[in-house]
Amino acid sequence: MEKMHQCVLCIGSNYHAEMHMNIAEKVLRHYFPCIRWGKTIQTAPEGSIHHAPYLNRAALFETTWDPDTLRSFFKDIEKACGRTPASKQTGVIPLDIDLLMIDGVVCKPADMQKKYVHLALHGLEI
Repeated sequence: MEKMHQCVLCIGSNYHAEMHMNIAEKVLRHYFPCIRWGKTIQTAPEGSIHHAPYLNRAALFETTWDPDTLRSFFKDIEKACGRTPASKQTGVIPLDIDLLMIDGVVCKPADMQKKYVHLALHGLEI
């Protein structure tokens, strides 16, 4: 039997944010039916020339997929929503999906320290 990994992710968008977040949530729910979502948090942009606010949302889920497979899958979803290297340079982020933690190991320490991540995870037991 394959090992189940416990994962934490965070999604964010500052461009047609509600639409892109809904797309991401639908796709992720399809592949990870037991995904549990935290609340959606609106934040001001940090270090971006694009001034639209972000919507952010965290989730917990289990999967047999390894971290590299997850990250690749997340990148595919981001690209399908219009994320490109050029959009990132301009600060327009249709969708960002980050694997924050897997099996208790923090993958993105700086992100895990951000206040909005803690707010988005509020009510979810890690």
